[in-house]
Amino acid sequence: MDTRDDSVLVSAVKNGAPADFGVLYDRYFEKIYRFIFYKTFSKETAEDITSDVFHKAYERLHSFDPEKGTFSQWIYRIARNTVIDHYRTVKKTVPIEDAFDLGEEDRTIEEHDALIALDRVREFMKSLTPRQREIITLRIWEELSYKEIAERIETTEDAAKMAFSRAMKELREKCGPMALLVLTALIFSDSLPFRELS
Repeated sequence: MDTRDDSVLVSAVKNGAPADFGVLYDRYFEKIYRFIFYKTFSKETAEDITSDVFHKAYERLHSFDPEKGTFSQWIYRIARNTVIDHYRTVKKTVPIEDAFDLGEEDRTIEEHDALIALDRVREFMKSLTPRQREIITLRIWEELSYKEIAERIETTEDAAKMAFSRAMKELREKCGPMALLVLTALIFSDSLPFRELS
């Protein structure tokens, strides 16, 4: 397992070692895929967009400036913008920030079953801001610390912690004490398509 820092790998690629981008790919592929799937709920769409994200990252790597942020922040920004571009193309009349609610068509049976379970907390999630939904995803799904979340979405650690705490309190108040267990069980369910990845 390659333990070199992201910044070292980026420098290596820039200096003529393109194979090292493969290490970055392996390191971030599943995280980026999960991030995109949670915004589209379509395995095929998530795969296509994830592929596009890494293609863009490789092509634009020369423009990455470590003084302006980490590679993780940079590639997640590419992923977020690519999802927005996707919905601008296929759903021009739908608010871009509510990509969470899109992607209803062309799902497999497994994806449809996952959405039936998700309906138990969907109404609550709809009431949150896009930023709150993203913080919940990163905290519960990616199991990131508040410091890591703050770096990922470019906010402060205290702000990330407060936003998550408020959302969880509201979730319990509106949906009952079992709501968080339902949400967590759904996110980590083996029936979700990303579990098919090796």
